[in-house]
Amino acid sequence: MAEFYRLGSIPIRVVLYQEDGRWIAHCLEFDLLGDGATQEDALQCLKGAIQTQIDAVVDHDSLESLYFPAEGKYFRMYAEGREIALKATVHFEVKNPVQIERLEAREYLATA
Repeated sequence: MAEFYRLGSIPIRVVLYQEDGRWIAHCLEFDLLGDGATQEDALQCLKGAIQTQIDAVVDHDSLESLYFPAEGKYFRMYAEGREIALKATVHFEVKNPVQIERLEAREYLATA
């Protein structure tokens, strides 16, 4: 494992929004998505995508492919959204030295 992977802790920001009647959980730092019938389902789907991305980065020694930020409009949605309390802790089984510090989620409700 390469020495440059000593990243410490990574905070993750997620914006939750509805699209076509389904909840989308969009990770801003990695531009990864999860979807589901509920916010919790969408977050669990997103958790799997983040887990896969981090595992692949560590396994293939390719830190440069970890960060791929979302488009600016999703950062705006996050900024305009309301902070929500997650009903369950989202736990990651990540390989050292990459650690997820915390996951912060905000709900964005589009105004008509």
